[in-house]
Amino acid sequence: MTEYVSYIVNTIKQGLSGDYKKDMEYLHEMSEKYKMDEDASEILQEIAKMMFELLPDEEKENLGNKLEEMATKRQEQFDTVKRLVQANDFENAEDLMKAILESCEGMFEEDENTIFLSFNHVLEFYIYSYYFKPVKEVQAADIRYNEYFRTYGVILAHLERYEEAEKAQKEAIKWNPVDLDSILALAEVYKHQEKLEEYLKVTKQAYRFCCTRATMARYYRNLGFYYTEKYKPDIARALYVYSNIYFQTDNADSELKYLEEALQNKTPDYDVQTLQKILNENEIQPGPDSDTIGIVYRVGQILMNEGNQKAAADCFSIVYDITQDEECEQILKKLGVFEA
Repeated sequence: MTEYVSYIVNTIKQGLSGDYKKDMEYLHEMSEKYKMDEDASEILQEIAKMMFELLPDEEKENLGNKLEEMATKRQEQFDTVKRLVQANDFENAEDLMKAILESCEGMFEEDENTIFLSFNHVLEFYIYSYYFKPVKEVQAADIRYNEYFRTYGVILAHLERYEEAEKAQKEAIKWNPVDLDSILALAEVYKHQEKLEEYLKVTKQAYRFCCTRATMARYYRNLGFYYTEKYKPDIARALYVYSNIYFQTDNADSELKYLEEALQNKTPDYDVQTLQKILNENEIQPGPDSDTIGIVYRVGQILMNEGNQKAAADCFSIVYDITQDEECEQILKKLGVFEA
């Protein structure tokens, strides 16, 4: 809180009389007075806190119940959105998703000391802290802004409203800078817009958050597409083959078949050393970021020590999936994920 905001808040507090009705009217007046101020967001948040503290206990409980009802309704609406998306009814999904976002707009605002983020798993908080080194205190918003904006962006992309989809995915990333799904969804928007260099930049941004075999495979497929579009089929082929080593997909197989037909020769029978040589020559990492894998492993240890076995198992499963580490396997047996 800046010195100016602190002065305004303290001045407002000094104007409170102790009379509930008068104080509520007074705080409403102060809200109107400062709603256009440069620091309105922070000042109005403080006024809202004062109003809440003035409420009788019964009204506080009623307000809490109303907020819980709103959250339940929002979840029900979002479940409906997902069903509409699965049914390819993107027009109705867009209308409802837009209404959901409008209903929770402005409920968590960044101020001088605090930033609110929308993580999907506790692991993401640690990854964010390691890579972004926030100066402000990070607090979790209890509204799923990241998932909401990501879903909205996907819907808009299906409606071929790519500029709006780009904006929505950037908003999703703002709420969760380490959400791989949002970053890759933004890359797909750039792909549709034929913004090839932006597509490459965002794909590379995604790299350090790829920590499973499936996501590493997706990373190499994205690069394969880039090099295909850049008329560098030999590099593209190597990337699609390398992608399939991590996690075989119909998409990579289809692209390899396309290149065979275009070049009129079969895909070479690469060994791993040759593939990694091609990647290294083009400054492409031949494996996951070791820092990220180390973070995931360490978070697993922290969560296990705290007794959060389910979340710990998630972390160790990620590490084991991509490294096949024997120590991880033993830990997962202790956690009941694998049979001992």
